[in-house]
Amino acid sequence: MTEEKRLLFLGDSITAEGTFIAFLEAILFQNFPGQGFTLINLGVSSETASGLTEEDHPFPRPCVHERIERALLISKPDWVVLGYGMNDGIYSPFSEERFLAYQNGLLEAIRIVRSSGAKAIVMTPPPFDSSAIRQETLLAEGLHVQAYSYLTPYEHYNNVLRTYARWLLWQEGIADEVVNIYDPLLLAREKAVIKDPDYRSGDGIHPLADGHWVIAETLLRHLFQVSCIATPLFVDQPECSPLFQLVWQRQKVLSAAWREHIGHSNPNKALALPLEEALREGNKLAEQIKNHLSMY
Repeated sequence: MTEEKRLLFLGDSITAEGTFIAFLEAILFQNFPGQGFTLINLGVSSETASGLTEEDHPFPRPCVHERIERALLISKPDWVVLGYGMNDGIYSPFSEERFLAYQNGLLEAIRIVRSSGAKAIVMTPPPFDSSAIRQETLLAEGLHVQAYSYLTPYEHYNNVLRTYARWLLWQEGIADEVVNIYDPLLLAREKAVIKDPDYRSGDGIHPLADGHWVIAETLLRHLFQVSCIATPLFVDQPECSPLFQLVWQRQKVLSAAWREHIGHSNPNKALALPLEEALREGNKLAEQIKNHLSMY
């Protein structure tokens, strides 16, 4: 019997970039060829759950609460994956006021998701990698709060994100599922640095493909009970995988269309097909993916 399940992803630029969602979809196509999983990427760059914005940000940060009800009404998901936290501490030392804004914003998002009838799945914030930031831009604690921003972050901002992550993990029943991506990403980074002291996990905020695979693999284990013995070839060499190229193309077409159809307050808008046209293109690409898999 075919299982139909719609997964909506709401989050910041890490979600919007979409690599972990494409990895996840590629594995689902391979492992569940007879089941209809629809993955809708509605991540928006710079977004928060808290509604906070640092002084130096070029525009008010979008907040998920500006669009969450509209997104749920139009996309009609069964599960909603929420990925917030990196921007919510606005790259500053720990503050009870900012922490409370994050807590309240996330709890309200969970409540709205559940009230729609969907399952609420919350990812912890990922870790921040200060070693990947130009050292002259890192700021010590004690400076005026307006000095901190994504361009000039607090040097120990990872401690703030760890506090946010631990709070989520300690709250029994806060959501239908809490997925810890903070610790797996941090562990993977530590192992990589042992092998190569010059390793950097990205730009400090956004992970590279190997980090996105850690997120995808963690979601696969928690949500679908799928464990991958080895890292797929398409993680390190996406150009060598016709399957992943089709999945990536499909995700890019659909995510841009969904994002602009729902709407958001980030002034940077994507070039996107009208949603109905994008859905038709997505269906064609899905057929190509299935035909490709049937050959193996």
